[in-house]
Amino acid sequence: MWRALLDALGTPEWHGDSLDALYDSLVSGLNRVRPPLVVELVGAAGCPAALVAYLTRVREVFADAGAALNERVELRLLPAAPRSRAPTRSRR
Repeated sequence: MWRALLDALGTPEWHGDSLDALYDSLVSGLNRVRPPLVVELVGAAGCPAALVAYLTRVREVFADAGAALNERVELRLLPAAPRSRAPTRSRR
């Protein structure tokens, strides 16, 4: 989870994987991706309960950073994306 999130935000290689480090990088402008921003985690609802609880804390860090910056900084936890159906061939 951390690697995917930090990669999506464009954090420096030395960035830590803690809530404090995440908050600091969001409010300091350290990341390549800067507010306003919305990060969507697809499939989070299907994760184990402990991870969902932790992701809720991560979402609160995003909200706190947004409030500090007076910018939109949002983490959305989305259910799994619907599977796309394979294209069908028309029969003649």
